[in-house]
Amino acid sequence: MVFIALIAVLVLSLAAAALLRSTDTAGVISGNVAFKQAATSIADTGAERAFNALPALANADADVAGKYYRLMQPADATGVPSTINWSSVPCYDHKDGVAAISCTDESLYRVQYVIDRLCTAAPAKTDPLTLLTSKCVAGQPFSAGGTEEEDNNSHAQTTNIFGSLTPPPPTRPTIHYRVTVRVLGPRNTSSIVQTTIELPFG
Repeated sequence: MVFIALIAVLVLSLAAAALLRSTDTAGVISGNVAFKQAATSIADTGAERAFNALPALANADADVAGKYYRLMQPADATGVPSTINWSSVPCYDHKDGVAAISCTDESLYRVQYVIDRLCTAAPAKTDPLTLLTSKCVAGQPFSAGGTEEEDNNSHAQTTNIFGSLTPPPPTRPTIHYRVTVRVLGPRNTSSIVQTTIELPFG
């Protein structure tokens, strides 16, 4: 009887240990998912930083290490530019801080971004739209109502007095820029998000 009781106690102990372990694992998984979701949401701040920095970078028309490429970079199977050396890309917090922060502080969410212009050859500001579209992912000109930073419904057609659609008046063609944002967070969390920005060119 004693032997059977000892076996029963051992089985119950193993079952209890397995239950505790599964409970801990579920907690770790749910925590990791929460960190991943937070990192993905925070990527919006990196896209906003890129949007604010892009006009000056585009006007300078020069590569900036760890920040901007004049030409479209080759991408891996997931669509992320394979030439990015993330160790050389500055990290920023997910708030309004201007200065870069340490990329090694694992207690913080660290936001990085890189921009590459979607062009296979460097365009000239005098290129007509037909030539520009052979070099870059380009769009129709912005309307006169648009500005440097705002689309302002510039691609929308308008209706004339005869009820037919009239395209917006041509001014400046647009070029597309790919923004790749990486967010690092606690527990080795990493999330990469991409967006495209369209700006006037020429």
